[in-house]
Amino acid sequence: MTQRVDPTPGVVTRGPRWHARWALAAFLVTALVTRAITTTLRLRGAGTEGGLMIDGLHIHHMVFGLIILAVLTFMMLLHAGQGGPWGNRAWVPILFGVGWALILDESALIVSLADVYWEPLGDLSYWVMGAFALALLVAAIWAPERSDASEALDDTPR
Repeated sequence: MTQRVDPTPGVVTRGPRWHARWALAAFLVTALVTRAITTTLRLRGAGTEGGLMIDGLHIHHMVFGLIILAVLTFMMLLHAGQGGPWGNRAWVPILFGVGWALILDESALIVSLADVYWEPLGDLSYWVMGAFALALLVAAIWAPERSDASEALDDTPR
């Protein structure tokens, strides 16, 4: 893993490939854990009443993904253009991967506006998650090791 030390002491600039690898790992782990939990609930007979219920309302796990991505987006907005270590922390791409896994696992629900998680239409979520994971995999392999901004700051001769 190529890293470049920023002129700011203690700050390491990490590139898009590093971020994509963390996001991919978080996405895959979250998708597998989420499917394991929902399958376990279903096998135990939870049905449509399973999972988190508030006043008789089933709260789908995509809601937590939306909350994660909303907070992450807000934090990125507040730190845009400031540089520094915030964008170089592993928790940023990890939260990105977790949030999207929670949302895309229920993408069939979003498309159909019905709880089709265990019905044939629910398989759409597998296709959407697969496409997203493939895109992250491509980025994790072929994205630049460093961003253009870090290369512009790099004063080492080539």
